[in-house]
This record gives sequence, structure tokens and C-alpha cells, in this order.
Amino acid sequence: MRIIRFGTYSFKIKSYSSNEIGLRESSNMTFIIYQRIFHFWYIPIFPIDKFWTIKDSVTGKQITDTTPKMRSAIDLKLIKQKTPIWSYSGLLLFAIPILFLLIYAIYGSVNEIVAGSKKNFAKNNRIDLKEELVRDPQINDLYTFKTLNVDRVTDMNGHFVKYEPSYYSSPYNVDYMVNYISRDSIGFEFLKRKSFDYAYGLKKEFRLSKKDIILATKNFQDLEVYEYQKKSNAKSKDIVGIFKISREQQQDNN
Repeated sequence: MRIIRFGTYSFKIKSYSSNEIGLRESSNMTFIIYQRIFHFWYIPIFPIDKFWTIKDSVTGKQITDTTPKMRSAIDLKLIKQKTPIWSYSGLLLFAIPILFLLIYAIYGSVNEIVAGSKKNFAKNNRIDLKEELVRDPQINDLYTFKTLNVDRVTDMNGHFVKYEPSYYSSPYNVDYMVNYISRDSIGFEFLKRKSFDYAYGLKKEFRLSKKDIILATKNFQDLEVYEYQKKSNAKSKDIVGIFKISREQQQDNN
């Protein structure tokens, strides 16, 4: 047995009497308009075209002998006849899940953009606040430095390309207190609050220019803050960034 999976079929969408199309002299005729559609498993996918037939109202037999007046009258009705919306039902049925997935993807993308924008806005606000504190420092300001070990990456010819975080290295936070302020620089002293706090190779005390500090609030920098001497063309190196700046609010005791 052959199963037809897809193809075309036609169905009646409207019938008119001879009076309805202005042919009173053909009172024994019924004018029928059909819609031809493309289907998949008999589910309408989309309409193809419309056509008409004429039948005898009494016997139901199809009439093939027509006049120009008859053809003109029924053609006018055919042009004005709207295509049934359900003839697109299969197309709509297939389109709904695709539309749903598209909306879900757009919604997810919009959420990511909004979340990214909020994150960048918050990050920029934090950077602006840190820069403001750097430009107007105070003794005992608390700076949290973050150390990061990076590896030197080269191309196939051995030429330097970039630095990227070392696979086996984790960043560490180290706290420093401001103990010196000048017009262009700030001095720091390692703050050891617990017995297991370490400087992780950083000097216990050092001074940095405000310009370098501002750069470090935005991204990791290669600064002269480590105890050991740097080796030229070393395969890895340590860099630092300023993760956080805190200032205790001074209260007047009057």
C-alpha cells in the first residue's frame, strides 16, 4: 500500500448560485470555488491557487460548456475570494517552535547584553571610585593588590605574541596600608592581620606613582613591587592589579 506523504489536494471554499453572481438566466447552475493546497501527511502547508467549476443544481453533474459572460462573472468572484487562513495551518504549526526558539534566543541575547552592560557599568563605577581615591589618598587607606603569574606565549618562530595566565597558578590577594603620600606617589606597607597572611613575593614596603596605581586599578600591570629580580626573556613573570581600595569613614567626636 502506497502512503502519500506530501502532494496537493483541493477543497471547496465557497459556492454561489446564479443569482449571486448576476446570471439569472442560468438559474439551474451552481458556481463553486476551490482552493488547491500543498500538504504534508494531509496537513495543509500553504495554498497554491484557486479555481472554479460549474455544476447542475439538479443533477450535480459538472458543466463544461460555458459562455464568456459566465466565465467573466465567476472569475470576478474568484479574484475577490479570500484564501482561508487555515490553509496555512501546517506552515504555522512548523513555524511556532522555530519562532519560539528564535524568541528564546533573542531573549537570552538581550539578557546577556543587559547583564554585560550592567556588569561593565558597575565595573566602570568601581574603577572611577578607585581612581578618585588614588588622586586624593589618605593615610591608612587599605589597598588590596591581586598578584597573577603569567606565561610568555610565542609563535612557531619563537617570536613573542602575548602573556596569558599560567595554568597552574592562582591569583592571590595581598592587603597594604597607605603609609606615605606625596604629590605624585603613594607609599604602602604590608598589612599582616593574621599569622598566616603572606605577601606572596611582594615587598613589605614600596612606593608607586599615582599614574601607575591608576593603571593598576584598571588592569594587571608589570610593576616594580616584587622582592626578586626579574630575568630578561623569562618564560613567566608576576604582575599585579589593585582589586579594591577601602577607606574608613572618619567620625567627629564633638
